[in-house]
Formats: sequence, structure tokens, C-alpha cells
Amino acid sequence: MLEVDAALHPFEVSDLGGEALLDLVTDARHAEWRAGRRKLRLAYQLCVTNPAGPGIDPATWGDGLPGMAGDYDATLGGEGTPLVARFVVEDWAAACGVSRAAAQQFLANTLDLHHRLPRTHARVEGLELESWKALRLAEDTHDLSLACARWIDAFLHETGRYSCAAMAKAVKHGVAKFHPDRLEDGNGLRGRDDWDVTVDHEAGAEGTSTLEAIGSSLDLAKFHDLVCDEATTLGRLGDGDSLGQRKAKALAVIADRQATLDLLGLLDQDPPVHPDTGKAVARRRSYLKARLFVHLSLADLATLCAGTATVPPGAAGVVATNLFGPATTTLIGGYLKQLGADARVTPVIDTTRTWAVDAHDPPTAMREQVVARDPHCVHPYCARASTSCDLDHIVAFDDTGPPGQTNPDNLAPLCRGHHVLKTHGGWRYQRNRDGTYTWTNQHGRSWLVTDTGTIELTDNP
Repeated sequence: MLEVDAALHPFEVSDLGGEALLDLVTDARHAEWRAGRRKLRLAYQLCVTNPAGPGIDPATWGDGLPGMAGDYDATLGGEGTPLVARFVVEDWAAACGVSRAAAQQFLANTLDLHHRLPRTHARVEGLELESWKALRLAEDTHDLSLACARWIDAFLHETGRYSCAAMAKAVKHGVAKFHPDRLEDGNGLRGRDDWDVTVDHEAGAEGTSTLEAIGSSLDLAKFHDLVCDEATTLGRLGDGDSLGQRKAKALAVIADRQATLDLLGLLDQDPPVHPDTGKAVARRRSYLKARLFVHLSLADLATLCAGTATVPPGAAGVVATNLFGPATTTLIGGYLKQLGADARVTPVIDTTRTWAVDAHDPPTAMREQVVARDPHCVHPYCARASTSCDLDHIVAFDDTGPPGQTNPDNLAPLCRGHHVLKTHGGWRYQRNRDGTYTWTNQHGRSWLVTDTGTIELTDNP
């Protein structure tokens, strides 16, 4: 494998050894530090040459139009940083081949590093500190006041220690000094504003997901005790799995029991009626409400619906799903068997169907067809799930135009930010006959979005 050293002398990696090899390892480290510094310089130059001002809205962390309900209108940089023009984020994301969220974070960190952490920035410029550590510090101090960030910056500069542990300790000291209300029982930075319960279906092997809860210490302790009691009961009833596995199973036991109790409270009426709305309540034994889209043949789906969940070894097919990623038909069949009457199977989506309506808003069936066809936002490098995207008319809808403008070939899922970019930011795109998308920005650069990723076209200027 042929490489070139710092003096531009060619060498063969397989021929190296001893001190010469270690010298080149050091050269590679220095090159990496210089590359990180160069990227920060370029990012900052992009920001300062595209300032927000009169008639130019600033870039924000939100996905939509400034001021719209539900959007996070905080500007990119923290307190004390200059405003950056709208759509600069998307330009950086496309040029770097990263998502919009990653671009937002990098540009915000760059602004914070320059204006809120000047001593840390000086160390990066002097090649005394890796850029990734400086960017991490910028991210960790972003929501703190300018005075707090400057204090943390000075504290670290004086100690000269920038390990991850040292930076975390400095941030905690700064928060205790300037934002004592943010400390939770003196144990870190997560507080009430961070309370949430989330589930990640992409984090484990097939059929395994991750649940994370952040909340009241007392409430979570009580819930954990309940889970442990259920796990102990399962063991006494003969479940031979480990304690950890039984605790995971206990979550389903608790959820299904609560669903049953809710229903029993309504059984004095026939049919059961919701006490607030007065509407009939469907009998159920599970709280599962998610809609699972499975991409497989109608023949396979019919087999699963018939209850044939047992598949001979090696015969299971792999299908795509919107919740669990790639999954075997055995797993899906098992889920249907477990849910029983709670499962509602609707094999109705034909992604190749050609039809049109005259209204601007597509009907539910058309939306489901487009979402099934394109599982994520079709802007370059964006991975936002299409289920949470807007459906954009590729050729803008014209109220005075011909009928049939709303059809699957003229619709594509765009996340709110990229929908706004296409409408107001000078970007344009088209859907190709093979189902790919070609995008062009206001500078004439273009990208091809395919099922397997984004390709920057070679004829970009």
C-alpha cells in the first residue's frame, strides 16, 4: 500500500517497521490535527461570510419557518455568538455529506468555540489540542451563559488539562457556580427539563430494543422495584430465564395487566364506553398502538395472517419494517401470534400504483404509498423517517393548473427543514424514472439520492 509522508516522499506501508513506523504514526496524528483545524476555519468562514441581517432570517435549530408553533427558534450559536443566515446549514451539510442535524451541531460548536471559548480555540489553532475535544467542550457548554462558558474556558486553560474527565469536571464546577438550579441532587447536569421516556428499535439484535427513562429518582425507583417483583414472580412460576431477562419480560406483563384493568373499569357498560368522550372503547389486552409496515409479498403476508408463525430453519425471509429495521418473517409471525386479536393486518399498499387526485392534499392511501416507497426524506444525506415528513409536490401545485397534479410520481417526503429549503432556499430536484432523485443547489452543485445513499455527482463545479 503506497503512501506519502509529510515531505511528500512515497513509501510502502508494508515495508515499514521500528522507529520509522512510529515517526509516520506521529506524522499522521499531526496531519489529523491540522485537518481538524482546517475544517473549523472553513466552517467559521462560511458562517461569517453569510451573516443574518435585515431581510435575512437567521439559521435556527428548528425545522420550519421562523416563529411557527412547535419549532425551536433558538439561533445556532450560544449566547454571545453572531447570527448566521438561514440555509447555510444545508449548504454545509451537502458539501460535507452529513445530515442537517450534524451540520447544525458542527456549525453551532464552531461559533461557540470562536466566541465563547477563545482560549480553547487558541489551543486548537496552535495544534496543542485535538479539534474533537474542543468541539465536545463547545457542545457541553452551549446552553450555559456566556459568563459560565468563559469561566470554564479560563479554568481549563489554567490547569492545562483537557481530558474528557477534566472537561466534564470543569463543566460541573461552572454549572454549580453560575447555574446552581440546574444541578440535580448535586449529581450531574440532567434535570427536569430532560425528563423523557424513549425507545430505540435500532440499538439491538433482531427483536431487541432499548428503553431509556429519565425522571424523578423516587418514581423510577418505585417502578424498578415493581419490575423486580414481577421478575421474581415469573421465576417462582417456573420461568428459567436469568433475572435480567425476566425483568425485561416484566415490562410487558405490567403493560398488559394495566390494559386489562382499564378495560375492567368499563365493563359495567355494554359495549364499554370511554368515560370522557362517550365513544365505544375497543376491547384489548395490550397497549401497543404503533403501526408496523412490513415490506413483503402478499403471499407471505397471507401465510402470516393465517397464523403460520413457525417457519422451517433456513426458510425465513428477511423483510424491511418501519419500526424494527430488517426482520425475519419468523419474528413478524411471532409478533402476530403474541398480539392475537390486538393485531390488525391491512395488506393494502401497492408502491407501484399509478393514480391521481385533483386536491392539493393527498388522501391517506396515497400518503402511505409514498411513505412505503421512500422510507426517509429524499434530500441528500437526510435520514429523517418519512413517516414524520411532509409530502412535497415536486412540481409545485398550481390552483389554476391541470387536474391530477397530486399523484405519487409528483410527491416525495421531505422533512420540514428540507421542505422549507426547497420552497424558499433556491434548491430544486426531480424524481427520475428509476425512482432516484437528482438535487441541485443555488450554486449549481448536484447530488443523486438513491435507495442506498447519496452520490455527489462528478461534474460538480
